[in-house]
This record gives sequence, structure tokens and C-alpha cells, in this order.
Amino acid sequence: MTDSSNSLWAPLRFASFRALWLGALAMNLAIWMQNVGAAWLMVSLTSSPMLVALVQTAISLPAFFFGLPGGVFADIFNRRRYLLVTQIGMFCTAATLITCSALGLVTPWLLLGLTFCFGIGFALQGPAWYTTQAESVPRPFMASALALSSLSYSSARAVGPALAGSVVAMSNVVSVFAICGLLLLGSLLVVIRMKVPARDTSLPPETLWAGLRGTMRYVRHSAVMREQCLRTFAFVGAASGLWALLPVVASESGGAGNYGVLLGSLGVGTMVGAFLMPMVRARMSLNLMLALAALLYALNCLLVALASSTAVQCVALFFAGIGWLAVGTSNLVAIQSSVAPWIRARAVAIYMLVFQGSLAIGGALWGAAASHFDSRTALMLAAMAVALSMLVMWRYPAWLGNDDEVTPSSAELPAFNFAGLEPGEGPVAVQIAYQVSAQSREEFLRQISRIGAQRRRDGASFWRIYRELDHPDHYLERFIVDSWSDYLRQQTRTTLADQQAEAKVRAFHCGDGPPKVSHFIGEHLVH
Repeated sequence: MTDSSNSLWAPLRFASFRALWLGALAMNLAIWMQNVGAAWLMVSLTSSPMLVALVQTAISLPAFFFGLPGGVFADIFNRRRYLLVTQIGMFCTAATLITCSALGLVTPWLLLGLTFCFGIGFALQGPAWYTTQAESVPRPFMASALALSSLSYSSARAVGPALAGSVVAMSNVVSVFAICGLLLLGSLLVVIRMKVPARDTSLPPETLWAGLRGTMRYVRHSAVMREQCLRTFAFVGAASGLWALLPVVASESGGAGNYGVLLGSLGVGTMVGAFLMPMVRARMSLNLMLALAALLYALNCLLVALASSTAVQCVALFFAGIGWLAVGTSNLVAIQSSVAPWIRARAVAIYMLVFQGSLAIGGALWGAAASHFDSRTALMLAAMAVALSMLVMWRYPAWLGNDDEVTPSSAELPAFNFAGLEPGEGPVAVQIAYQVSAQSREEFLRQISRIGAQRRRDGASFWRIYRELDHPDHYLERFIVDSWSDYLRQQTRTTLADQQAEAKVRAFHCGDGPPKVSHFIGEHLVH
């Protein structure tokens, strides 16, 4: 990788990435500005802290139902057409909200319903945006592109609310919704001009159900996915208290103007954090940086709850924004840098599901806590929860993937000449025979266990290694995939790291010739 490709801003020199990045930024700003506008409008419609907190739940909860299908759709359908459908849907929802707000027709439940529709669009299109951006630059620039994409999301998550709060203070909520509509129109124009490279059509696309099962199988057998999702749930679920209850805190102390100032401080902190993060990462380990960032967020969340001065709250929110950006961006980059291209959209969907789900659950819980106690007590409890989340982050440290883990293998696929075999036939069983000396047995079993995780991660529904009783130095590796097309698809998913791991296992084989590979197809019994 060249020095220029290591720069955070290097991908912006590519016109395609630059357009996609700006389009995604506009869309992200729109969704979070709408969220704040809806929250503040809800404050004017009802005095219930629970209903105010449910605005965040309404924007986040759809990730549970639509985030993962969105990732599968992004891998199955033409990405440009798919994004056109989702962007048009979100724009129509924005137009409806603008009209109803201008005419004074909005009720609390109508507002929650339209916000939920925004959440559906956001959940469906997010994985496609992230994956398309990552694939719009050459491989050496992908890491920087991923970092910029997550920076766009995290920054919009903080700056969008700050902008919305300022607009509310200077004008009204309808103006916020109108700006959201214009931003969504801008992102729609980017999609219209988008160029998506043709995909390999040699294999039939996965069905939605097969894609969902494959994604859950991948998460189950991928350590980085499991651990990063747990880290995200622990931190975001706790940290959501500040985002969910800030409108209530602002309304108690200064109204819309105060809300805009507080959100602006949080947004400035996030932007400063984006510039500081590369310098901090150069001077300390990733996990030390994340621990300090979580501690910074917890301490300043506590300070917001205890302070009576708006100036003190602004300073605290500035530093909280730095901590939020550092943790959120690093978790997403850790996932995207560690998964192969074939699953990247679905991996992003899983991350967004966990992230938005944590915001939704956290928002509801902290709203309930504020209703039972008060908003400041709930914020103090949230600060304590963020501090406790550091235990999870310490137990499951983050790491960034290397090129071998995400680069498809350059090895040619095996040539199969099985006459009359249809893609949907199956299940398919594969057997590989090894001969391993007694001295190498323990290391062989250790290495092949990694191959087992790889096979199951990439499509196998069953995997097992057997030792032959009559010949203790003979071993059989067997795994099953659901169909012949699934087996072929599994072969295309091998990365350079997978190829190297298989080479290590085959090096233990001491028989004549290479390990023998046999294929079997499930037969229908005749009754």
C-alpha cells in the first residue's frame, strides 16, 4: 500500500467515490435531522418523556426487521435500482411529513408512524450505500474508504442533530423537515447518476431466505462479527441515554435555542474527534484508545447530568462527542476490514441492526427510567452503564483485518464435469482424505479446526473430521452444503487467508499424491 493510499482523505480523489460519499452524507444528515425535528415536535405535542424517547426507537427499531434483508437485497439485486427504490420511498415520506407539519395535521402517533417509515428506508438502503462506496475505489484505498464512510455516518449522527437544533432555534420544525427533503433529493440524484459494475452471473443469485440463513451462519462462525456486535451492543445501548434524553434536558433548561447549542457542542466534538483519531491511533494501541474514548464519554455524560450551567454542559458534550466518534467509527471499520467482499453488505447490515437496535432498546429503557425517576437521574445511570460496558470491550478486544482476510483467492476453481447435475440439486457432501503421521496429529487437528470454521462460515451446514479406526493415521474431513450451486458459491468465497490455511493443512498429508477429494449428491429414496 502506498503512502498516498494510507491517507484518510485519499479516496476523495476518485470522482465515483466522492459522489457516493457526498450522497451518503446528505442522506445520513437528512435522517438524523429528521429524527431531531421529530423529537422536538413531539416535545411540543406531548409532555410525556416516554413518547419523546420513542422517537429514537421509531427511527432505530426498523433495523431489527429490515436491516438484514437490506443487506441481502444489496448482494442480490442491481444496487443502483435497489437504491433508487429506497431513496424514492424516503423522499415521498419526507414530502408527506412536510405537508402534514405545515398544515398542522401531525399527531404524536402519526409522527411516530412517519418516523418509523424513515427508519425502514434507512435500514434498507444503508448496507448498499456502504458497500458501494467501499467497492468504488481500488483495493489499496479500500481501508481509507471504509474509514471515510463510517466517518460520514458517525459525523452525520452528531452534526445532523446539531444543525437541526440550530434550525429549530432560528426558524421552526417545518424548516428542518424541508431541509431533510432537499438533502434526500440530492442523494437521489447521486443514485440516478451512479454506475455499478456488472456482476458475475455464472451462478444463480441467492434467494432471500438462503441469504438470511447464510448471514446468520457467517456471524455464528466468525469471531470478529460476534465480538464486534457484542461490543457495539454494550456501548451503544448504554450511550444511547444521552441521545434519547437530551431533548428533555434541553426543554427543562432553555428550550429550542438551548437544544441547538447543546447539540452543536456534541457535533463539534464529533468532528474534532474525526481529525484527532488518526493522530491518537498513531501513538497508542486501538483498544487503549477505545477504552479511553468510552471513559471520556461516560465521565462527560455524568457531567451533563450533574451540571446546571449550559456552558458546562456544552463543554461536556464536546468531549462526549469525541468519545462517541472514536468508538462508533472504530467498531464499524473493524468489521468492514475483516470480512470478504461477498458478505460485506450483509456484515454492514448486521452491524446496523445491532447499532440501531441498541439505540432503540436503549432509548426506550432510558425513557422509561426518566419517567420513573427524572431525566438527570436516568443520565447518571446511563453514564454508569457506559463505564460498565468497558468490561465487555476489555474482554473482547477489537482488531483490524489484513488484506489476506478480505482478498479473494487467485486460485482457479476446480473444473467439475458431473453430467446432468442441476444447480438446485442437493444436498452435496464433500469428503477429503488425509494421511497424517502420529507426530503431527495434534497440530493437524488444531489447524483443521480452523478450516472447519471457514467451511461453515462460507456455506457448509455440517462439518466434521473423522479418524479411521482400522488405520489411525487416516483422517476424513466431511462437510455438507444444501445444493450444488451453494457448493460452487462456497468455492468462490475463498480468500487468500483461507487458501493459506488450507495449504498448511494439506502440508501435513504424507500419503502418495494429494489428499483425495470425493463428492456425493443426496439421493431420493424409492418407496
